[in-house]
Amino acid sequence: MLEKILKKIDRRGYKAYKEIQGAVWKVKNITFKMLKVQSDPFAPPSIVLVRAMLQTSDPIPTADFYHRRLYKNLKRLSKRLGEGKSGLLALPKPSNAILRRSSARASKGFVEFKVWVGLPSKQRRVLAEEALELLTDKLPKAVLTLKGEGLGEHARTWRVQQEIRRKLPSMRLVSFIGDGSILPRKCGTCDEPLESAVPFESPPSLAVEIETEIGLIRGMGIRRGVTSITGPAFHGKTTLAEAIAWGVWDHIPGDGRERVVTVKDSTYVRSEDGRRTCCVDISTFVKLPRAECFTTSDASGATSVASSFQEGVEAGANLIIVDEDYTASNFLFFDDRLEDLYEERTVETLSEKLWSIKEKGLSIIVVVSSSAPILKVSDTIIYMKKYKPVNKSEYKEKLRVRIEKKEYDFPRMRYLVYKAPRKLKVNGPWLVSKEWEGPVKLDSNLHLVENGQLEFIARLMERDFKGRLQDIIIPDPWDYCLSPSCSEVRPLDLAFALSRAPLSCEETWPVPSG
Repeated sequence: MLEKILKKIDRRGYKAYKEIQGAVWKVKNITFKMLKVQSDPFAPPSIVLVRAMLQTSDPIPTADFYHRRLYKNLKRLSKRLGEGKSGLLALPKPSNAILRRSSARASKGFVEFKVWVGLPSKQRRVLAEEALELLTDKLPKAVLTLKGEGLGEHARTWRVQQEIRRKLPSMRLVSFIGDGSILPRKCGTCDEPLESAVPFESPPSLAVEIETEIGLIRGMGIRRGVTSITGPAFHGKTTLAEAIAWGVWDHIPGDGRERVVTVKDSTYVRSEDGRRTCCVDISTFVKLPRAECFTTSDASGATSVASSFQEGVEAGANLIIVDEDYTASNFLFFDDRLEDLYEERTVETLSEKLWSIKEKGLSIIVVVSSSAPILKVSDTIIYMKKYKPVNKSEYKEKLRVRIEKKEYDFPRMRYLVYKAPRKLKVNGPWLVSKEWEGPVKLDSNLHLVENGQLEFIARLMERDFKGRLQDIIIPDPWDYCLSPSCSEVRPLDLAFALSRAPLSCEETWPVPSG
């Protein structure tokens, strides 16, 4: 059928390719279906659904495993066959995180893929012979050469991380860093581990052992409450905090962070000068009129991080990660030597609230370079020395710091009203629309580790939203996205984006009854 249609439309205008929409063909034990035909050789590529009988294990790591291998096969076979995207065979480049994606789905005994295919053309005319080779030779070859070698280890690595994460709450832990982990990356934007890095080694007083299907795994447990990570510059403080933040996702074998596991309900916050806010309740930190409904298109360092903190809690975060290097100091602590100078203080600091935050069940991890008041109220102080952690919790007793304890108040829940723009695009780490005055910047969300997550958020935000942040439900990317471009996100990640989007702030209060 496919060959017959292609021969019939050979050398016709490019739109004639629409005649193969829905076409089904088989090569050996693989079934192909043309899901979407591109309108132009320069338009987003066509999409082919592929169903192959393959060795399988747990669905999520199986789909991730074959996505990675098919990505490499397609990249090798993809070759330009004309203008625009002609000849393209591709899947999105994966990060080192094992994620659910719209590109691959596994069931017992078979795996389905959605693959980008650039239908060949010259002078915007159909090239039937080249298209037939692409669809019935090159694409099948990429799938037929998929092997299951290594799938067992891939799935086992995922299961162990899942098992550790399930056990963290009962051990009163929010994160676990396994001994031997390699935390530093090859470069600032690289996924690959640094070859010369010092392997992680937990201090005996903070070490825990977790029983898994592969036996006991030893590592450092981060306990609930307030944990400070301190030490000299360039000794691994931020590296450790970032690894903890990325630990909300499971990692592939060889990444170095396969034993770094963090509870899912965590969020990383920092200052974002100039960010947009809509009726966020920051009154527990900022003592100004209307702070219980703080709205601006140009937040300052302190008000932006206060907003992000409260938005995270509002969306259901129970672990907040903060790095002093990226956070306004007047949000973190107040130097009491200046008390006589200030007639009025408009910011009540994180260090003053930490005792109350902990009492109310939230946990905080703070990277500390100079915030002595935060060290003073910490339950655990981890001192990083040449990338090795040392337990210095007793040091807080030596600190002569006076801290006024102040009550932390949970934010009032908002009922958000978001009207989606007609078209939303991903531009680097930003979401942009002609209907918005400026972009929604997501580069400060450390939990987003691959471009497909930005794509998924963009697709989710092409629909209106009315409700509370804590009520967000994320669909499966396979079911939601026709394109293979979407990767799994958490409700907290969508909440992060919605909180920075243009919202109808005048409709936010009061929360509708019922």
